[in-house]
Amino acid sequence: MDTMAAIRATFFEECAEQLQELEAGLLAMEGGQTDSETVNAVFRAVHSIKGGAGAFNLDALVQFAHAFETVLDLVRSERLEADQGVVRVLLRSADVLTDLVTAARDGGTVDPARPQSLMAELSVLAGGGGHAAAAPAQQAPAAIAMPTEEEVDFVPIAVDFSDMFAAAGQEVTFRVRVQPKPSLYEHANDAARLIRETMALGTGSVTCHSDELPDLAELEPEGAALSWTLEVTTAAGESAIHEIYEFVEGDCDITVERVDDEAPQLSSEDLDAQMAALLGSIGGGASVPFADEPAEAEPLEQARPNVVALTPPAPSAPPAAAPAAAAPAPAASADAGADKGTPAGPVPTIRVDLERVDRLIDLVGELVIHQVMLSQRVMQAGLTRASDIAIGLDELEQLTREMQDSVMAIRAQPVKSVFQKLPRLVREVAERTGKSVRLVTEGEYTEVDKTVIERLSDPLTHMIRNAIDHGLETPEGRIAAGKPTEGVVRVAAMHRSGRIVIEISDDGAGINRKAVFDIAVAKGLVPADAQLSDDELDNLVFLPGFSTKKEVSELSGRGVGMDVVKRSIQALGGRVSITSRPGKGSLFSMSLPLTLAVLDGMIVSCGEHTLVVPMTAIIETLRPKQNEVKPFGGDQRVINVRDSFLPLIDVSRQLGYRRDATDAMAGVAILVEAENGQRSALLVDSIQGQRQVVIKSLEANYGRVAGIAAATILGDGRVALILDIDAVAASTRFENGIAAMAAE
Repeated sequence: MDTMAAIRATFFEECAEQLQELEAGLLAMEGGQTDSETVNAVFRAVHSIKGGAGAFNLDALVQFAHAFETVLDLVRSERLEADQGVVRVLLRSADVLTDLVTAARDGGTVDPARPQSLMAELSVLAGGGGHAAAAPAQQAPAAIAMPTEEEVDFVPIAVDFSDMFAAAGQEVTFRVRVQPKPSLYEHANDAARLIRETMALGTGSVTCHSDELPDLAELEPEGAALSWTLEVTTAAGESAIHEIYEFVEGDCDITVERVDDEAPQLSSEDLDAQMAALLGSIGGGASVPFADEPAEAEPLEQARPNVVALTPPAPSAPPAAAPAAAAPAPAASADAGADKGTPAGPVPTIRVDLERVDRLIDLVGELVIHQVMLSQRVMQAGLTRASDIAIGLDELEQLTREMQDSVMAIRAQPVKSVFQKLPRLVREVAERTGKSVRLVTEGEYTEVDKTVIERLSDPLTHMIRNAIDHGLETPEGRIAAGKPTEGVVRVAAMHRSGRIVIEISDDGAGINRKAVFDIAVAKGLVPADAQLSDDELDNLVFLPGFSTKKEVSELSGRGVGMDVVKRSIQALGGRVSITSRPGKGSLFSMSLPLTLAVLDGMIVSCGEHTLVVPMTAIIETLRPKQNEVKPFGGDQRVINVRDSFLPLIDVSRQLGYRRDATDAMAGVAILVEAENGQRSALLVDSIQGQRQVVIKSLEANYGRVAGIAAATILGDGRVALILDIDAVAASTRFENGIAAMAAE
């Protein structure tokens, strides 16, 4: 990958992060959180995307981002109220911005009517002048360009500072030193724009320092050799200056200090001439001075406000009680936020290709397998645990376990990345169905393996659509049922028993079980005389080809959806269940492993085969007694555990390892709990031990086996199958009827 391709890839990675911040900020604003910090975060996200897009000549993206940014600037300067109508337009604009970024990254296209329509709405919000739709030309990061009055399409704004002067009582002169870093230009920021906005606060001078400019042969095109000193006399106060540079903190060194002497003034004619000379030296033409020919620009007066200030910042006056002869303000730097009580900067991170992490995890998995093999060889050799070799192997086992935990933590990511895609989905489905929907998310920082996260998106999308299209009533129907017109869809993530559980619930009408049964009979999915429990009726929705929609729409009615969800979740080693209350709503619960790489398991023997039972499902183990085991329903058995009868599942017979029943008194019962809370006992021949095993996909390497979740390699090189506790328990409890069909 060449340098520009790498920079472009990094830009789109950063765009993804900025879009997440944008979505989160707009949702906070929709909830009434319109404080300056939230609005500024939203503005920064759009501004950063626009700046980077300009560096790659993504004109459509730049143009739309500029219109978006213009309205956000009005909101942050409190010239436009962020009411629900405005925020809804901003949310739809964020959706279009996301599509434009995706199209630019993948080489696709976006229907031009969508961004044009929204830009028209944004233009109306911006005052109807039409300037919101036209963005100034963007320059490459290595160059700094200050547009002239003829080059910029905007409506001149006359700025009246009389009210601010009256509020402040006096003007104060500040000296601002600006030392850009290369990252300022890499992020497509414009130093000239920062200078113009600073000088728009009042009157003063600008001096460009070119003494650090190297010889042409040594010039770094992506470097930052120029710096500036600005002296501005203003009544706006020091805080207004900091506001201008808060978006580039970390990209340049800024110091602000108060001075008592008055800044020299120039006429506007002299200013124009010297500004042109200054821009010529910056622009890289023949007038660039070299180190052996230093050329310092003379002091430069601020340009006329109605020419240089497209959207002048709203200055905040200093406290009225501040004395005229106050002590000089402390210098502000890139980490000035620490002085204001804001949190410290983000923890340093690095970007690593996922393939490299996967390769590292595979190698650690092989290390675990070989460590177990060595331990087994030592035991077979008859060495005592007190021997030096055995002690060394114990230490190796501990280090291997710590290494494995650390590597798995690298892949662990919060489900926030998946949850942040849901608001847009909810808005689109609600708009198509004509329903009013509010999305509530909980536990978005719950961490899970990245592989699980990547494969969560599709089933979660199906279930959200199902909740809105099938679960929630129309506004008229909700009013008739005595409910608010706005329906609520709740998505929550949590850790439970070593797994991650994601719940999707709604406050709709619930499942109409009679209608579900009638449709299943009409489609030939169940016999007409079937006697089904409520849970079995609810599980009908997971059958292939089942749909309650009579007409095919863009969202449903084709008989695909929930069966796809079930297969997707099962492919991840998970399961899905339903709880519904007619008239109150439904709850879909997905239970998934935290990782698809390792698990702690109990190694057991069943006939001549070795199996692994996940430790997260085990409650206890016991030796059955004669008076505790009772026959039930023909050839099935139950076991009495502390006055509670539980199904006793003969694992060897269940998996077809033997035809005859296992002698319960000669075996071991392992009490397990399924995700739905149902308990049962697994009857095995013996227990070999407990260890951490590396998960290998059985479906990808061989095929799907009922009752088996995955496989692993033992220390002696043999393959052991990992039991799917829920599948084994469910197929035993329901050998006939719909539960067995739904478990397929």
